[in-house]
Formats: sequence, structure tokens, C-alpha cells
Amino acid sequence: MTVRDTLRILAWPAFKNRGPYNLLLYGNMQELGATVEEFSAGRILSRRYDIVHVHWPEYCVNGRGAFASLFWSCALFGAMCWVRIRGAKVVWTAHNLQSHLQQHPTIERYFWRIFTALLNGYVSLTETGLDRARRRHPALRMKPGFVIPHGNIRDAYPGVEISREQARVRMGIDPSARVVGFFGSVERYKGIMELVETFAALEDTRAVLWVAGKSYLAPHERKHIENIAARDKRIVLRLGYIPDADLAPYIRACDLVVMPFREILNSGSAVLALSLDRPVLVPGKGAMTELQQFAGAEWVRLYPGELTAEALRQQLDAVSNGATVRGRCRALVSGWSGLDWKDLAQLTLDAYRSIIEPNTMTDSLL
Repeated sequence: MTVRDTLRILAWPAFKNRGPYNLLLYGNMQELGATVEEFSAGRILSRRYDIVHVHWPEYCVNGRGAFASLFWSCALFGAMCWVRIRGAKVVWTAHNLQSHLQQHPTIERYFWRIFTALLNGYVSLTETGLDRARRRHPALRMKPGFVIPHGNIRDAYPGVEISREQARVRMGIDPSARVVGFFGSVERYKGIMELVETFAALEDTRAVLWVAGKSYLAPHERKHIENIAARDKRIVLRLGYIPDADLAPYIRACDLVVMPFREILNSGSAVLALSLDRPVLVPGKGAMTELQQFAGAEWVRLYPGELTAEALRQQLDAVSNGATVRGRCRALVSGWSGLDWKDLAQLTLDAYRSIIEPNTMTDSLL
């Protein structure tokens, strides 16, 4: 297969994902001359593509019953086989290495074995992710892999220049409060239950916990955190969809954004918090150590094991007493300032061409 000057790309998703990652990546690819279309059954059956790029394939098995998981898994495998027969190369970006809910472990084990076998190449956001993907999925060891990092998403959200003080006035938060924030989809795997319970045990009258985002908790789980919040007035729950236009004040009002994931490889929420100059507290798992090396230890704060009230207090003391909460994230000043989305789009296009032309294939590590 020869490399075309203008690549034809089918992506799942391309522009329909709620977050800005795909929109920024593929929008810049289009500006570089590539043709990018949204994944659909009609397009797969009727058109030919050079690249079919899959993100988050675990949606086939995440949050579904056993029969639906099998159906959607087989549908994906059939689509991958069809496009390969018609000359396309199938690429995966390894945002996660498994589904978050792990509802059907046997189905999922075979899902990943077949899915990775059908790939022509893959992309990781970090070197840690590349290594872990290869160790977890042996089929990837013989396929080309590329490290292309997550970009700065600051400019994808309106109102990011709002100050901490202005954000607190808008949100009705005491200027002297020590604010812990959790935002994004509210799901059990993100450790929201543990965060609310841990915060309730924190002896600090100035501390406030804001939880903002659409809830995907089971009814009894949601009731549990609502009962805790009803007893502890320092805890504020806004369990509904937060439009992008309204998100910046929630983040900018915080002293510390806390994401106590049970398991984690990458975190778009952490990247968003850093993009808006807010320090994050995350477990020392997955690629979070690499994120810390990139952004700085004052911005990405790691904790071992389980999050405790004492660890939360210490980290809240550190950011409240330091200059971090009013400064700029080091990654914005140094790292991300030299790597914009057009650069990342070009690196991805280069990876596509290396996959199409195997004789030029090498692992690309930034």
C-alpha cells in the first residue's frame, strides 16, 4: 500500500466526543490537509479509508449487559476485518487498557485479545502507557507503537482567564475557604465515594469540597454521598451536566483538584486542571508519575496507597501556603508552549504513514 498525499481517515470518535481531545486533534489534521470523517456503519460499508482510528473501544463492554457486550464486540471486530480487507490500517489510541467497570471479565479478556490482534498499530499518550500496553496485551509487541502526548486544552474552554477570587465570587465561595474540587463525570471508579468519606473525616472548618459533574453512580451510591453531604455542610454536590462554558469557574475556584482514581493510566481531567493552572492530587499509579515529571511536583501531587484525611490535609496545607494556586503551571510555560495541537496532529499523521509503509516503521518516542 502506498502513502497518499492526502490521507483519508475514519475516526471513532472524530468530533462527537464531549471532550476536546479528538476535536482538537482531528480539526488540526484537517487544517494539515487530511480528510477526517466520523465513524458510522454506512461509511464503513460504502467508502474506503487509509486509516481507521479507534479511541475507547472498551465502550463495547463497559456498562452493558453480557449479550449487548458480545454483540457490540463482534460488530467492532467485523468492522475491523472489513476495513482491513478493503485496504485500511486500523490504529488504536490506548487511553485506557481495560474497561472501568470490569463487569464481564471473561468477555473482556477475549475482547482485548481479539481487538489487539486485529490492529495494525497503536498510539500511547506516554512512554509509561506504551510499556504497560505491551506488557498487558502481548499482541502489541509485534506492532508499531508511537508516543504522542496529550496537548494543552486550555483554549478549548471559555472563561479560563477568570481569577481565583472572581471564580469564588461567582460560585458563592468564601474567599478564605480552602477548596478541594472534583469535576467531570461522577463515577465510582474515580473514587468519588472514598473522596467524600475521606473529606468528611477531615478536621478543618475552612475546608470545602465541591463535586461538580453528571452522576453515573448507582442510586444507592448516590444516596450514600448525598447523605454524607447533608450531614456535612462543607460538602457541596452539583450532580448534573456542567456545560463547557460554565466549567472554568468550578476549576479556577479550587486550591486543589483531587482525583482518587481506583485505577488510572491517563487522566484528561488532570490535564484540564493543569491547563487551567490548578494543582492536582492523584494516586501514584499509571502514568501519573510521568505527568508529574512533565508538569512539576508542585503541580502534580502523588499519594501512595489509599487517600487518607491526613494526606489530604497535608497536601491542602502545602498548596494553600505556597504560591502554586496563584502561579502558572510549569507545563504551560515550558512543555506545552512548544508543542501545540498542530504539532501533535502532524506527529499522528507521520505515525499513520509509518504504519502504511512498514519499511519506514520505527517507534516514535518524544
